[in-house]
Amino acid sequence: MEQLYLVAEAGGARFAMPAGAIGSVVPASDVVPVPRAAFMVAGVAALRSNVVTVIDTMAAIDGRPASVSEGQSLIVVNVDGFLYGLAVDEVHDVCECPELPEKLEGAFEPGWHRISTGVIEMEGRSVVVINPAALVVLPESKAA
Repeated sequence: MEQLYLVAEAGGARFAMPAGAIGSVVPASDVVPVPRAAFMVAGVAALRSNVVTVIDTMAAIDGRPASVSEGQSLIVVNVDGFLYGLAVDEVHDVCECPELPEKLEGAFEPGWHRISTGVIEMEGRSVVVINPAALVVLPESKAA
């Protein structure tokens, strides 16, 4: 059975998300910072009378402080009844893939392994498939 994926890019890395998990793609505007928010939260924004928590996708992956620019693309997803806008550098296309994701192996950063559900082949290249819900939760802390 064919699966539809939205292909996007953040931090120079191309990745895919199951299209069924995505509500819309909108430009970021009027992102209001939230004091004491998690490092990957750039702030909140209004979208059609709803509050959307804006997540810097690369910050969620590699732990750097969040930064989202006006007009940057937000992939809007619903996780446990809450709306999140996942900030990406570019949205490429929606593509079909006939196969299920294979296990992610190789020299990927730990953040990619944490959010990945596997890897698929698209247009002759390997593309990491990510779980949008994994981007909105804090990585587990290591015990001291």
